[in-house]
Amino acid sequence: MEDFIIENGILVQYKCDGGDVVIPEGVTKIGDYAFYRCNSLTSINIPDSVTKIGDYAFYRCNSLTSINIPDSVTKIGDYAFYRCNSLTSINIPDSVKKIGNSVFRGCSGLTSIVIPDSVTIIDDCAFWYTKTKRKPQSNVAYKGFNDDMTCRGFQYKEGETYVCEKAKLCECGFHACLNPLDCFGYYSGENAVYHEVILEDRTGETNESDSKVCGRKITIGRRLTLQEMAQIFNELNK
Repeated sequence: MEDFIIENGILVQYKCDGGDVVIPEGVTKIGDYAFYRCNSLTSINIPDSVTKIGDYAFYRCNSLTSINIPDSVTKIGDYAFYRCNSLTSINIPDSVKKIGNSVFRGCSGLTSIVIPDSVTIIDDCAFWYTKTKRKPQSNVAYKGFNDDMTCRGFQYKEGETYVCEKAKLCECGFHACLNPLDCFGYYSGENAVYHEVILEDRTGETNESDSKVCGRKITIGRRLTLQEMAQIFNELNK
């Protein structure tokens, strides 16, 4: 207990920097910045008494490889696991309904993510800068839209094919992502929808920050749930 500062059930600060940590029973919230930049922290065990994980709680814990999030947790704060580069897998419990802004942004080591049916909203950049081990060789990609199937003012329809004369990454043409989780960096929240697409006649250009690609021909395939987006990500990392 001497390693923790706890006030009114809130774990305000962890005073040491490293090892396998077990949070004491009775803690109801991991406070904002509680483990901020604990660079040697390797694993964390959260008791069932915890219901909330605060903003920036594990921000840039670069050595964190393992964490259990119990079913008691209902909220995970913004940037909670930002740039936890050593995390390889994450299992979101059924008690969580929303994954907030940039929660797992920059977790470049992630290869397996479980998003339960309870999660209906994923906010902006929640998984940005995650990576797939391999990129599909086909023209299959993934695209986000507004809930009315518009993107940058252009109206799309499922099952339709669209062709344009010119394509240049981030300037003109049709855009999609090879990593489905990158779509959350462009369309997110309760008013976003996601589809599998076939993107052809690609320019060959690559985006510096993510897997965004561009082409002259796009066919809009089936709509994907958030859970299916995570499952596809897992398959790409096998």
